[in-house]
Amino acid sequence: MPLLKKLTRFRRDLHKIPEVSRDLPKTKKYILSVLKNLDCEIIEVMESGVCAYFDRGQPATTAYRADMDALPVTEKNTHSFISRHPGKMHACGHDGHMSMGLAMAEYVDSQKELPCNVLLIFQPAEETTGGAREICETGILQRYNVDRIFSTHMWPFAPAGSISSRPGRMMPRSSQINIGITGRTAHATAPENGIDALYIGCRYVQEIYDRKAREGKPDPAPDERTIIQVCKFESGTARNIISGYTELVGTLRAFSDEDFQWLISILKGAASDLEEEFGCRIEVKYTEGYPPIVNDIELYDSVAPSLRASLDNFIEMPEPAMISEDYSFYGLEVPSIFFYVGTGTGIALHSADFDFDESVLVQGVELYKTLLWER
Repeated sequence: MPLLKKLTRFRRDLHKIPEVSRDLPKTKKYILSVLKNLDCEIIEVMESGVCAYFDRGQPATTAYRADMDALPVTEKNTHSFISRHPGKMHACGHDGHMSMGLAMAEYVDSQKELPCNVLLIFQPAEETTGGAREICETGILQRYNVDRIFSTHMWPFAPAGSISSRPGRMMPRSSQINIGITGRTAHATAPENGIDALYIGCRYVQEIYDRKAREGKPDPAPDERTIIQVCKFESGTARNIISGYTELVGTLRAFSDEDFQWLISILKGAASDLEEEFGCRIEVKYTEGYPPIVNDIELYDSVAPSLRASLDNFIEMPEPAMISEDYSFYGLEVPSIFFYVGTGTGIALHSADFDFDESVLVQGVELYKTLLWER
């Protein structure tokens, strides 16, 4: 079967059965239905994860990761293969990632002599609990002598079919922040009896933005950029009652532990000062998040010449993207590189109308093939 036809079938079949986090029975069953016909060792991980190992008698192994989980998004597309699961959708391209992984599995199966063994990892829970960390903790990379790992992500803001990457810092560390501000309710006609948590919330947002601007590096390099952003603000219960509680939620981004801790100090410092000023209580919660994705420079430099020569549209990114990914955990174990496969649509990831032409997946598979032989 021609590669594009195969990729299209895989992608559309998987797009119809999106499942979230680690509860992926139909997705797992589909992956296994393809792999069971191949000459490989199948290893099940994380209940719904699947790995396929192709032994070619070599001392080292190249690994490829494809994430499996979808998002709790109601699809707005109208094509014939929309989600059959209400409220769930492959809105981040993981159906495409798995399709490339399955096509690569069939290619590897057809190549009985290779310069390395191959481990294909189909990973749950990228969007939720960081399944990459759990898979690394199984020791599977060491058990199968993996000495390099690669992965791709669909990227709407690059030309269709292009392959993008860069040496060194690729994506930042991310963290979810939750700020709870407890004041005291009072009637709007007697504000002196209350502690206005809504007003304090406004002050808090302004304060953290001002502190970051005041204390930050002037004109930082792209791979030293930091982000602190409040994206949701909820406060109050009625139009004539002073708010007694405000909740702020948002995100942090940083490329180093030092910068990450600096952002946390801004959150905590602003909270402490406003508590003292208003007599309120401010609770700052944050997740440790995923580490930054840092492409191994030595590995990148060794494969980049072949990628430029073999691929029609290989782009070296001048600066990182500010999204995050749990793929970073693999890079803490073995040399790794992360790539973007351009869709050219401009439709943002996680959108209810996210979509792409399956033809771009062909370039992703060609990328994987080139990396396989580049030893």
